[in-house]
Amino acid sequence: MSIRLRFTLALTAVGGVLFGTYALWAYRSERDDLRTAATREIRIIGRALEASLGHALRDQQGADIEATLAMLDRLDPNVDIHTYDPRGVAIARSQGATSDAIVDGFVARAGSTRRELVAFDPVDDPDRLVFAAPLLADDGVLLGTVAISRPVTDLDDDLARTRDRLIGMVVAFLLATMCAGLVLGTVHVSRPIARLVAGVRQIRQGDFRARVEPGRRDEIGELVGEFNAMIQVLASETEARERLEHGLQRIDKLVTIGQLSAGLAHEIGSPLQVLAGRASGLRTHADPEVRRQADQLVGQCDRITRIVEQLLSFGRRKAAVVAACDLVEPVRAVIDLLGGEARRRGITLALVVDGDARRLRIDGDRDQLQQVALNLVKNALAATPPKGRITVRLDRDGDRVRLSVADSGTGIDPETRARLFEPFFTTRATDGGTGLGLAVVRAIVDEHHARIEVASQVGAGAEFVVSFPEVSHG
Repeated sequence: MSIRLRFTLALTAVGGVLFGTYALWAYRSERDDLRTAATREIRIIGRALEASLGHALRDQQGADIEATLAMLDRLDPNVDIHTYDPRGVAIARSQGATSDAIVDGFVARAGSTRRELVAFDPVDDPDRLVFAAPLLADDGVLLGTVAISRPVTDLDDDLARTRDRLIGMVVAFLLATMCAGLVLGTVHVSRPIARLVAGVRQIRQGDFRARVEPGRRDEIGELVGEFNAMIQVLASETEARERLEHGLQRIDKLVTIGQLSAGLAHEIGSPLQVLAGRASGLRTHADPEVRRQADQLVGQCDRITRIVEQLLSFGRRKAAVVAACDLVEPVRAVIDLLGGEARRRGITLALVVDGDARRLRIDGDRDQLQQVALNLVKNALAATPPKGRITVRLDRDGDRVRLSVADSGTGIDPETRARLFEPFFTTRATDGGTGLGLAVVRAIVDEHHARIEVASQVGAGAEFVVSFPEVSHG
């Protein structure tokens, strides 16, 4: 059973008990008031009859008694009046009135006690109200008795209307309370809890970006706020754990590469030198075919040597020597170094420095920063066709200094972009690519607490943007 329904039923039950108790009290009060009014009314009638009938009995005017009873019968035919002599013998009655043991008993007690008697008959569920009083002379002599009997159907009708009205009010109150409870429970309980449950389900599915709108300033709003704060902490811890896992994976790769490069340098270095020396000697052979094969051997030996050197450089790269430095100087040195190669390929290589160069200072290792620029520009040269353009830009974005390298080359498809920074992943293996250039860039960028982003579309070139924190001191 939902909280909303339990809340509604509890509210309805409490309201039903309170309002039902009030209705019962109101019903009983109405019954007592009606009985009191009826008793007072019959006493007034009885005392009026005591005077008129007493005088008639004293003067022995039987006709006056009959006339009085006839007049009262016309005024209220439902009221039965009985007149008795001192011995309890009936003298006169209203038209249609009959005597019974109850009335006779009331008459006998009234005559013997010389007092008025009023009672409902029967007491628990009365059908009528009976009044009896002695008729006394001035000297106290008993002249006779009078008895009045009136039905209480009008009281029952009034009580029935009151009961029905109270029952209707209780039912209406319960329905209104139930509707109000359902509406309030939905607005203030069910919906906020449903949003919170939806957020929990998103978290269970691994989406730590889920947030629940508080929208209220009550206990549930406070709970939602604590939930959002908890999710923020969990998201931060998850991101930190993921960064740690990725860092450990890169460290494992670096360790593997270092071990591999050391083994390759040891196992391949000496035989490779011998092979390269013998091939160089064959380049002077008289046979042109032998010289051609020797040139190919020397070229491949040089290529293997470069790969091993890159492996050693990547696996044994020294820690950065961080100091405040100008980012423009190492980047400009790379542009000067590769400018000739760009011109030979018919590619325009341009450096654009936005703003004051003194505002482009960062905390970094100058040699490693130059290596980042060198690898990015060399990759751009490899991807850009003749008559293309490469733009190297240095600028600021808020409190960060940016180095961007944009080319007009063939672009990078999404599958390749997802693996760009993996060691040994390359799309130019046939052209001598080793897949270590961007891996080195990524390692240096991480060590400088920077970030690198890639934007590219197939056929529309690519742009690599490295964003460094600005210098932290003078």
